[in-house]
Amino acid sequence: MIKQLGLNLQRIHGLGVRKIAVMNIQPLGCLPSETISDLYKNCSTSGNSVALFHNQVLEKTVEKLNNKSKESVSVILNMYKAFLSALKRQASQPGTLKFKDPLRPCCEAVSTGYKCGNSEHGKRMYVVCNNPNSTFFWDDVHPSQAGWRAVYLALKSSAYSHFLM
Repeated sequence: MIKQLGLNLQRIHGLGVRKIAVMNIQPLGCLPSETISDLYKNCSTSGNSVALFHNQVLEKTVEKLNNKSKESVSVILNMYKAFLSALKRQASQPGTLKFKDPLRPCCEAVSTGYKCGNSEHGKRMYVVCNNPNSTFFWDDVHPSQAGWRAVYLALKSSAYSHFLM
């Protein structure tokens, strides 16, 4: 997958694009689908290790491409770091969002074998929290709007510095 991404980045650069943002992957071990076994209390070390390995290989690939072109064409937006930062933010920090139970999703299945949005015989097999804006995750894998806002706030300064220079 990363090899193909490298080829695609070369093609895009060949078309004349001078700056390309490449997102690495978020801490997979912090997804509710991974943290449910620990009652949404802690991120899974093994899930995060997979994401870190992927991100290291991605970084090396982007670095090789940038060295080959003699300019910094591709920049990595560090989603891994941004997600961790957003999940750990404190309300005392100006302009940040605080999540009471950040690893718990707003929409949860009522039992194993079901996902958010599933129904059986017309009956919902999931429950939705009262205030989606108070949760980081919408479901087992997707951040809520508030979650994405927190990630954006964590990424904002580094993203601007890469593209406004």
